[in-house]
Amino acid sequence: LVKTSRFDILESAMVPFKSKLPSTTEQNEHAGEEKYNVDESNNHYMCAATAVVRDKLTNMTFLLACVHLYDKKCLSPQKTLLEYIHAKVQSDAFAIDAVIWGGDCNRDYGLGKDSIVFDGVEYRPVWYPEKMSNDVDDNTSLRKMESCSRFDSSSLWGKDKKIDWIFYRVLSGNGGLRISSSIDEVCIDFMARTRKTLVSTHFPPSDHFAVAATISVSK
Repeated sequence: LVKTSRFDILESAMVPFKSKLPSTTEQNEHAGEEKYNVDESNNHYMCAATAVVRDKLTNMTFLLACVHLYDKKCLSPQKTLLEYIHAKVQSDAFAIDAVIWGGDCNRDYGLGKDSIVFDGVEYRPVWYPEKMSNDVDDNTSLRKMESCSRFDSSSLWGKDKKIDWIFYRVLSGNGGLRISSSIDEVCIDFMARTRKTLVSTHFPPSDHFAVAATISVSK
């Protein structure tokens, strides 16, 4: 979703991921009991949603991507997404100042890293509080820790598996631009609300908690 009062949408597109086919009878998808082969029929399974937007206040242009990477049933979804991003950045269609992408990546990229390199391109990850519970307040220590948690009471994923991420980078050719992330009160309140249990089920509304951050780009 893009706030059109602040951003002009210059382009939007889907990035489809090539699918795999199950080679055995599909059972519990998180138990690792089934295997998948490459689907030669050129079918697709899931996609990323992307948009090129221009900030009406600063006139800066951003490439945004919302993803759900699922390597079990998709063929190299992260590679497919990043190839699209790199091609879009290098094209002459838009003078993109910064890239922001993220979502359910279904993988843990490691703890405490200042940057993560994908195919030779460096992105900075957003890091979240050590504890992100319903009683988060202004005194919560914000330090480099894991990404946002997935809720699952079973042992298949583990209650604290970190698979939801936000990555960002400023384009190196745009001299003088600086980019940074922060977790402000609005972000903390939004993330905390998605962790609250429902009276009717005694569980949160989803097995994923929200990921939110304020990304600042300045000269």
